Amino acid sequence: MKITLCGRIGSGKSVIAKALAKDLNLKHYSTGDLMRELAKERGYKIEEFMKIRPDDIDHQVDSRTKKIGEEEDNFIFDSKLAFHFIENAIKIFLDVTYEEAAKRIFNAQRTTEAPASSPEELAVRNKERWEVDRKKYQKLYNVDIDDQNNYDIFIETTGKPLDEVIQEVKRAILSLSEKQENN
Repeated sequence: MKITLCGRIGSGKSVIAKALAKDLNLKHYSTGDLMRELAKERGYKIEEFMKIRPDDIDHQVDSRTKKIGEEEDNFIFDSKLAFHFIENAIKIFLDVTYEEAAKRIFNAQRTTEAPASSPEELAVRNKERWEVDRKKYQKLYNVDIDDQNNYDIFIETTGKPLDEVIQEVKRAILSLSEKQENN
């Protein structure tokens, strides 16, 4: 089983991907972790790095993503673009309002994020960051990460407890995998 999990910043995709990997006994991959590591190695916070990163970084990450999709099975890939590079995957998108996402991130006090004085400031930065990525992927690959037609499953996480979202995603995955097996 191949699963790609895309979602807005703060939608819970990383936590959900890790939980699903454990529950479904799948390997977990995350381009977010890789990009944070690359940013840190170069002395940047993730927001700064995402604005200035060279295109070859994207191509390196995307090439590796595609290779994993071609050579491996039984994984979940937490990534904004894995749906585009991995064929025959169950493709999931997790949505959340920028305001709720900012509250989640602000309350979690992620050390990989640049400090914010308020959730409102963080919401603005997250929206800007999403748009930078969205435009970059449209330019590089002619793909819109906001287009719901790219995904098999689209789940709104705003106002939902994490456990509820995990169960909803799990049910959707199992339902889709059963349909694929029956076809």
